[in-house]
Amino acid sequence: MKPFIQKELIEPRGIEKILKKVPEENFLIDLNNLLAEKSLDEVFPDQIQIISQKYKLQNASEKFNSELLQMLNEFLSEHLGKRWSKFNDFQSAMKMKEILGISDLDFGREYRPKAKEVFRTQVSDTLNRTKKRDDEEDAQFELLRTQLGLTENDSIAVLTEVLSSIIHNALDNLVQDNKYSPDEKEAFEKLCHQLNVNSSFDDATKKRLDELEKFWQIENGVLPEYETDIILQKNEICHYKGFAKMYETRKKTKNVQYSGPVVRFKITKSLYYRAAKMRVNRETQDMMTLIDSGNLYVTNKRILFVGSKNTKTIAYTQIINLEPYIDGVEIIKSAGYSPTFQLDNAGGELLTATIMRIIQDKTT
Repeated sequence: MKPFIQKELIEPRGIEKILKKVPEENFLIDLNNLLAEKSLDEVFPDQIQIISQKYKLQNASEKFNSELLQMLNEFLSEHLGKRWSKFNDFQSAMKMKEILGISDLDFGREYRPKAKEVFRTQVSDTLNRTKKRDDEEDAQFELLRTQLGLTENDSIAVLTEVLSSIIHNALDNLVQDNKYSPDEKEAFEKLCHQLNVNSSFDDATKKRLDELEKFWQIENGVLPEYETDIILQKNEICHYKGFAKMYETRKKTKNVQYSGPVVRFKITKSLYYRAAKMRVNRETQDMMTLIDSGNLYVTNKRILFVGSKNTKTIAYTQIINLEPYIDGVEIIKSAGYSPTFQLDNAGGELLTATIMRIIQDKTT
């Protein structure tokens, strides 16, 4: 019977030969050879007892517990859940347990994780192949659960895990381009329906999907429109509004003290006066400086920042580049200071996409 193969017995060594003592390890070899020679249907616990008596072992299952567990594991790896094997179920595993004299506790520790993995693999293969879950699939899963001797709670936990993995992988594939089109949304909702899964999400996922939907809309020329509390020009439409901090890169000069060679004058035996030649360097650096904070508006005609100190307007003709950040955007202008707007949320990519779409529409 697979996976066991015939092995040669160990010859007595040294003092064992003098005392005419048979190596106890041969118990395991005889047991292995019995399993290799016969089918599981032909092996019974009393045969193991005979082998134990041959080697005068009082409690072989305790003495060789780890080796017997290894035999069980080899049997399970070879047969459990395999369609070609008639020893692929829980009952066969239980018979092997009895033959090897393994305790219920040890058996449960070894068998249950393997049975759950077999169940998980077959459920996953089926659902990934059919992309549906109806009465037919549920009947197959229930039959498999029974064959493997799993509890209903085990099967529910595994099924939930597999479905969650399929749904999340499908969603990841759909939005890997950082956009979520109506067709992709429809395909995803159809998959959820076919797998009988609730397509609701946690707040973070829902927020991200809403952003990706907006990315698709913006890319396809469908810009969001917002009401504002400021007076807009004729035919002016606001496509973004939010609180922001405005920074600009300014040159800042700071003093850097430099210490020259130290001169020491002896005053007493134990006291020295330290004199250093000092001079001050002036170093100029570009530093991001907070200029103002207030409300940022992006319209089809301009970018308007209404701060607590001043109001700043940027015409689209002034913009030569955009540097996006997760929480903001730097607007690089052809002349003058180039402001960086930091948002109080992670909406910098959407803000950048909106500005880029407006500029593209104006230049085409």
